Amino acid sequence: MRDCNNFSASEWFRLVPFKHAFKQTRNDGWLAIYKKLRPKSLDMFLRETERLRNRNVALVVAFEQPWALDWLLRMAQRNLTDTAVLVFDNSRRAAARLDIERVCRNRGIPYLALPANPTRHVNRSHGMAMTWIFHNVVRAIKPRMFAFMDHDLIPVQKIELSERLRDQPFFGRLVSSPWAWQLWAGYCLFDFSVVGGLPMNFLYDFSQKLDTGARNWGCLYQNYDRDKLRFASNCNTEVRDPETGISRTMQVVDDRWLHIGSISYNDNFRSKAQFCENLAHALDQGISWSQLCGNATALFPESHGTT
Repeated sequence: MRDCNNFSASEWFRLVPFKHAFKQTRNDGWLAIYKKLRPKSLDMFLRETERLRNRNVALVVAFEQPWALDWLLRMAQRNLTDTAVLVFDNSRRAAARLDIERVCRNRGIPYLALPANPTRHVNRSHGMAMTWIFHNVVRAIKPRMFAFMDHDLIPVQKIELSERLRDQPFFGRLVSSPWAWQLWAGYCLFDFSVVGGLPMNFLYDFSQKLDTGARNWGCLYQNYDRDKLRFASNCNTEVRDPETGISRTMQVVDDRWLHIGSISYNDNFRSKAQFCENLAHALDQGISWSQLCGNATALFPESHGTT
């Protein structure tokens, strides 16, 4: 939570610090209960993945969109050269969970259905899922490095994630506010030897005007000088539809990841589906990513959660 000295007189008059403190305490209570839930399939999943000890793992939190996940997994098998992918299903609909499990089985990817999450708050659901995965799976596997990534973050070029962590304890896209900073929850890499013993908490901190993952400011990020760290690039790129020739402005992270964006909770994927399917087909046919991109790039503005 934001330091008390950083709240304005107006905010104190409106009792804003107390409201944030109440919500944070409430959320931590819900999280403590959720972290203790253990699905029946967890033990089998951990036995299946114990071979990944001291290796690199990418942790994908899936939600309701099997086609996008399948594209990610297909491209990951092609372009993630040093990392094993694990899928954790946070979907609400039973039908979606069945479809996503089928996608993972067809791709040979370890799959775990997360405990049902009663919250309907987008950021809270995501943060609780990530925190559960860290405490119940990452700590059990003990990988060399682990990375959280969105289910609609597509690796369109080859990448070695271990290279990103060659000289620092974490890496990802920087998100900042006047009081604190964090790594974007959709693409964040961590050295397990550094963070494995920390009380990692991937909930948001709206008092700091930061989103999912911001609660790690207290146990991790505030201990590092961000001016001495590398962060992932983040830009807007014009991407041409190979079928229609029409370009769309798309977010590209770390020069190698296409972020479809906003497809989980508002069915926004429907308007992007044909475009993405055309891109996927072109890449499968051997067209390079550079051939699909224009030259126009611009810094992608950061966005923050709101209460």
